[in-house]
Amino acid sequence: MRMTVGTLLVLLAIVTVGTFPAGVAADEEPISGTVKSVDSAAQTLTLEVASKGKTRDVVVHMKPGAKVVRFARSTEPGKAGFIEQEVPLSAVKVGWIVSATTKHEGNREVAEQIKIVVER
Repeated sequence: MRMTVGTLLVLLAIVTVGTFPAGVAADEEPISGTVKSVDSAAQTLTLEVASKGKTRDVVVHMKPGAKVVRFARSTEPGKAGFIEQEVPLSAVKVGWIVSATTKHEGNREVAEQIKIVVER
C-alpha cells in the first residue's frame, strides 16, 4: 500500500494529538530517568534523563504531601496482581529507575508522585 506524504502527515498529527490527554500540558507529563542522587533533607532527587540521544540532569523537588510508591505482589490469599506500597524518599537508591509525575512551578520541576520502576 502506497501512502502519500499528506496521508503520513495526517497520521502523524493523529498520533501526536492522541499522545496527550485533553487538557494536559506538556509540563505535566511524567519524567523518567535513573536516580543520580537523593537529598531527603531538601526533599529532592536528581534524575539522569535521556531524550533525543542526549542526557541531562533534572532536579525534582517533592511537593508537600507527595508520595513515593513501589509496586509489589499481593501476599493476600486469593488476591492476585500488584499492590501499591508507599515508601519514604530516603528508601530510593542511586541507580534505580523512577517515573516522576511533575508540574512546572517557576523554573523547578515539582513532583506530586514518584513511582519506582526498577530497583537495582
